[in-house]
Amino acid sequence: MINSAKNTTGFFRPRDNMLEPRIEETGRGKTVYSNGRYLYSRYNPPRLSLQAAESAPIINRCIYLVPSPLLGYGLINLACRIPEDSIIITIEQSQEIMALCSPELLKNTGDSEADDSRIINVRLSDRDSLHALLHSLGPWRFRRIQRVDLSSGSSLNPELYDNLTDFLMEDLMSYWRNRHALGRLGREWVRHTFANLSLVADGCTSFQGFSSFKTDRVSVVAGAGPSLESSFEFLALHRDNLWIMAVDTALPALLESGITPDTVAVLDTQAWNLLDFHGSSSSKIPVIADITSYPPCITHTGGPCYLYSSEFAELDFLHRLKDSGLRDFTIPPLGSVGLAALEIISRISSGPVFLTGLDFAYSPGKSHARGSSFHHWQLSSISRLNPHPGWEASVKRPRLKGFDASGLTRDSDTVLMGYASLLKDRYSSDKRFHVLEPGGLYLGIPVISFIDAKAIIEGNIGGISENGQVVSLQDTAALFLMEELEGFKRVISAWEAYAEGNGSAADVAENLKGMDEVFADFPDEPPLPKVDDSFLVRAVSRVRQLQRYIKRLRS
Repeated sequence: MINSAKNTTGFFRPRDNMLEPRIEETGRGKTVYSNGRYLYSRYNPPRLSLQAAESAPIINRCIYLVPSPLLGYGLINLACRIPEDSIIITIEQSQEIMALCSPELLKNTGDSEADDSRIINVRLSDRDSLHALLHSLGPWRFRRIQRVDLSSGSSLNPELYDNLTDFLMEDLMSYWRNRHALGRLGREWVRHTFANLSLVADGCTSFQGFSSFKTDRVSVVAGAGPSLESSFEFLALHRDNLWIMAVDTALPALLESGITPDTVAVLDTQAWNLLDFHGSSSSKIPVIADITSYPPCITHTGGPCYLYSSEFAELDFLHRLKDSGLRDFTIPPLGSVGLAALEIISRISSGPVFLTGLDFAYSPGKSHARGSSFHHWQLSSISRLNPHPGWEASVKRPRLKGFDASGLTRDSDTVLMGYASLLKDRYSSDKRFHVLEPGGLYLGIPVISFIDAKAIIEGNIGGISENGQVVSLQDTAALFLMEELEGFKRVISAWEAYAEGNGSAADVAENLKGMDEVFADFPDEPPLPKVDDSFLVRAVSRVRQLQRYIKRLRS
């Protein structure tokens, strides 16, 4: 006798297959049964899906994310309603359910007036695959993400689908943040890359490679947040047993407290960043700098330099640098020197890591630690009419409320909270990391007392640290700059031929291909280069500027 049970719709199912997904006919459409539940109604499966599709907001340049589409009910209705510049991405994480439902999904979405290319069905369960999908579609085409649940399929793994949705939103937001930063700073990033390559080619500074740069001593990443002040005494007391990496803004605060860090991390390309190096001239402190950093910051201490490179944009220019061996250590575009320092320390250190001064929070009128360049500016600007410089700006600053590890509220803003969220997402699972009390916003990393930190140090005394080996990249850098000049010369020649009627706009654009450093900061929508004169005039003008700049560097 078969052991079976009758369900409320009159169908029999073996108890042995209670958890196996299957499709059932209800008389008013098919439904999906999995893990002891129905993922559509047992009585009218399409009804709620159609309602959800009809009630979805209409948004231009939007990605409509449909988790676990199952049989595809409502997809056609949604596709017919959304604007032409929007698309639908359906995500299924279960290979078993996708194999079961795909025939019905294709049947329910195959015959439609909607453009099939705007409905993209994928099976994935990880962020990397979703990131690759977004960038294959062209993130510049979209400005919004709208989740639309057309079934209960996401309830089989709600945390995964929620995480993928949040990641896609953050990934698109990150693209536009980086695009905005590229528009503001891209020109300086490219110019300073050439300037720093010229420093390498001249051999004036000792550039060393990351390949053998490592430490297993207890490390410290020191930011310039107000909580750094609480750590001064502890860092000074245990200085001999610590390997300290200061972010550039924290350097003057540490030096003023009598603490010389083992290295300083630099990211910013703007000239005012040199203020953070006040008092460090000829100190010989090693500098770990982004290849786009403001050049005087690299040479100011007189110490050796380690160049890394953030992936601030998807550029052929950066790929050519990497292929030549001039970008041997790359990190994601994190946007913050504190996060860049954490990324670097997570790769070169195998021991415990203390975080201090990475607060991502502030008090009105006090955003940086005592001794930082911003603090010095405040002190030097005090007058009878302005007794507290920076107070008015801090009060007007749009504030958000965050929480520290003890649950107390802290003032922050959208930028700082974004960095804190990114830090928490990337590094909170690394058990080597500890935040020294009192900390700032809660980062998902345990906050420890100085007593506990002392115990960790005592348990790791005797660690080693090795500096990187000197690498000879002078000839490589000089050759790269020479090839850049040759490429610029070809573009100018093609433009002059076009201007004289002996060439075409396509010839100029062809010579610009692969030289995207020229137009990296242009606001034009990809793909670039374009063949219209308005683009080419600007591009050739930039080529002439860069040509003169490199020649001046090399003279």
